[in-house]
Amino acid sequence: MPLKRLPSFPFPQTKSRATSRDTTALNSKPFKCAVIGGGPSGYFAAIHVSEKLEEYGISHEVDILEGTGKTLQKVRISGGGRCNLLPDTELDLRDNILKCYPRGERELYGPMMRHKPSEILDWFNSRGVETKTEADGRTFPVTDSSQTVIDCLVSSLTPSISVHLKTPITSISKNEDGTYALQTPSGTSTFSSIVFATGSSRSGYTLLQNLNHTLIPPLPSLFTLNSDLIKTGPFSTLSGVSLPHVLCTFNSNSSEITTRGPLLFTHVGLSGPCVLKMSSYAARTLHSLKYETTLTLNFVPGTDSLKLLNEYKTLNPKRKIRGPTPECFKDHSIPKRLWLKLLDNIEIQDKIYAELSKKDLLKISNVLEEFKLHVKGKNTNKDEFVTCGGVDLKEVNFKNMESKVQRGCFVVGECLDVDAVTGGYNFLNCWVGGKVAGKGVADYALENYKG
Repeated sequence: MPLKRLPSFPFPQTKSRATSRDTTALNSKPFKCAVIGGGPSGYFAAIHVSEKLEEYGISHEVDILEGTGKTLQKVRISGGGRCNLLPDTELDLRDNILKCYPRGERELYGPMMRHKPSEILDWFNSRGVETKTEADGRTFPVTDSSQTVIDCLVSSLTPSISVHLKTPITSISKNEDGTYALQTPSGTSTFSSIVFATGSSRSGYTLLQNLNHTLIPPLPSLFTLNSDLIKTGPFSTLSGVSLPHVLCTFNSNSSEITTRGPLLFTHVGLSGPCVLKMSSYAARTLHSLKYETTLTLNFVPGTDSLKLLNEYKTLNPKRKIRGPTPECFKDHSIPKRLWLKLLDNIEIQDKIYAELSKKDLLKISNVLEEFKLHVKGKNTNKDEFVTCGGVDLKEVNFKNMESKVQRGCFVVGECLDVDAVTGGYNFLNCWVGGKVAGKGVADYALENYKG
């Protein structure tokens, strides 16, 4: 039994745009496209598939098939419910934005050159989503509500798009004529093309593998790290302490990875952009180590702390070491609580600066610049859940997001082996991939669909 075309949302009526039922369209029988997955990349792909097909004058129907009872859930929870829509779109594409993709940097260059981040921002702005870019480079709607973005995407659905909730795909097979038969609990429907926007769902990966795609094993990315020193040890009182500028270094047998940014002490370990970036770039290595290793933290990057300490000792000989953090480190905003714990760690007793030996000063310098922290275990980042792994990028044509394995099959978003650091970059991949796939599907229809 074919899927019933009962939209789950009321679609806006547009007078200026032809619909798939237009009798002047090129084809009497509509071109049918299934978008599997009702997340950000699925919605953006469906919108652009429909708009491009209308532009080409091709009668069409687009079905968004969502296995759960809700769509756009990642949009809803992103940024703590504020929706980190994009990064700073004024950043340089090659030197800044693309460097934030540990996997996919090279492949995304072409799509993002054709559809620049600023173009994606303009798309949302032109549809009523006013945005702001904050000091840390993240772009949000001025409403600070993800519902603003959700409403924009829903209202942008054309009358040719239907959303089907609780419609999991149990199997997909390819017919001799190149169409696809999709099996759902309510029956089988045939589509001329399909777009995979299934994110990191296991069922999506299974369907892709059954269509002969190679899967890079999916693993967590963007996670916080646990540490017994912080969870139950001497640093347990530091929960909530944050620093604006920290350098974090991770050494493995194969490479050294260094990240920079704000750091947050949690009740069980470390979080903040500095650690989240590290978890992204080192995702596979950390997995191989079972998330147990030692990180090196530099709390005063870019400074010669030993020189500053010697100068401070000369100027403040009678000041107690176990007082406020020395003013010479004020640019690094090291809280007194952390300063005292670091002194405890190297067993510096309550002395005045004049009593500090060269060895004492060297120990303080080392703990500031090369603090070794043993970490063991991880936690999910509550604001943005991301995985690395997915369809091998060699099997996708990034000029149109079409699979090289199956013609008429398109793959977008997180089901690809593409992921990024936190800050709106993963959504940028969804928006750009969805837009590229929109034209890709329409071009495929123009070339292959006979009606």
